[in-house]
Amino acid sequence: MDIYEKANELMHGYGLLDLLQKYGEAYIVGSYGMGIMTWNDLDFYIDKAGLNAENYYGLASDILKNMRPNRFDGELDLEKGVAFLGFETRISGDRWNIDVWWKNQAEINDSKAYADDMVHRMRENPELKNAVMRIKQDLISLGLYGLDKGKKHYHSREIYRAVFLMGVLTTEQFLAL
Repeated sequence: MDIYEKANELMHGYGLLDLLQKYGEAYIVGSYGMGIMTWNDLDFYIDKAGLNAENYYGLASDILKNMRPNRFDGELDLEKGVAFLGFETRISGDRWNIDVWWKNQAEINDSKAYADDMVHRMRENPELKNAVMRIKQDLISLGLYGLDKGKKHYHSREIYRAVFLMGVLTTEQFLAL
């Protein structure tokens, strides 16, 4: 089973997506949707139009009950409009990192447009996709990205910016930035 089949099993077979949808329209974002996953990480946005303490804590409770996380954290500041839940689970047998952010529709649309642009660029120039995948995999092996990253580490957006905006095609070039 490849990483996408495992992700689909977690979302559909173990009910993660249905669980999120109970609390607002949920969107899968990040590397899953762009076809550039290299580690067990899923990112979701929930439309924050319905964000309130009851929904936030309801989802947190449902995650604790149904996803059996071995790590769990979150942040809720209704005055600032900030809401986040993050957890790791091994419910499917594999270790997964899941992040859930509440975002307004404009932020969700911007994220979708960004992902669509990246996918288009990778279709036009497959070397870009190969570079992203190779850099991510190399950084994982160096402990600089992924589940077991060290204190110094990189985020996907940094890799995408380097490849798509700066023309970086190798891990050596990326690390030299």
